[in-house]
Amino acid sequence: MIKKVFNYLHAKYRAFTWLSCFDSARPDVFSGFPRWKWLAHQRKAGQQIEPSLRIQGDIANLKESLTFGDGVIIDRGVTIWIGGEGREKGKINLGSRVYIGPYAYLGTSTHHLEIGDDSMIGAYTYIITENHGITRQDIPYSYQGYVGADVVIGKNVWIGCHVAILPGVTIGDHAIIGAGAVVTKSVPNGQIWGGVPAGVLPSSWHGPVSTQ
Repeated sequence: MIKKVFNYLHAKYRAFTWLSCFDSARPDVFSGFPRWKWLAHQRKAGQQIEPSLRIQGDIANLKESLTFGDGVIIDRGVTIWIGGEGREKGKINLGSRVYIGPYAYLGTSTHHLEIGDDSMIGAYTYIITENHGITRQDIPYSYQGYVGADVVIGKNVWIGCHVAILPGVTIGDHAIIGAGAVVTKSVPNGQIWGGVPAGVLPSSWHGPVSTQ
């Protein structure tokens, strides 16, 4: 009964233009009391998650599709998108003590995104497991579904700010990715990569990385 009343009042709230402008107009954005309850649960569990976190997509299965280890820190303005088509559901798992920097974007539709323990993801970094299909030109690309592959980031990885990590990439343990890199292929353990497209850099490299 309480849930029905809440859903009714929330529908009225969203239908009232002036009030609804305080919230997203998209129906797939995690909002309202369920979002507040979820944030409170995460805070109680020891996660440090900024209230400005935006979650969108398949929010009905959030408990299964978005999982955290202990001591995760998600900074201000981060966006997490979790899609799902048919039986295939995307999943994002952040290991223990993972740090996600300000305004980073983590996205998946039908694949998995895994970030290992103690890894740091820099500000404005973009990590995605899917691209739009582009095989046809008679219909818009936005209607052609998604194609992609899992993205795996190992343990103790340092990803600099403004990095793009594309579908199918695996970044090995203890690797470092320099600021502004576009990572299109997998990075072996312990290597330092940078550039567009990203490639291996000498171990003596001391260029910009930065997480914030």
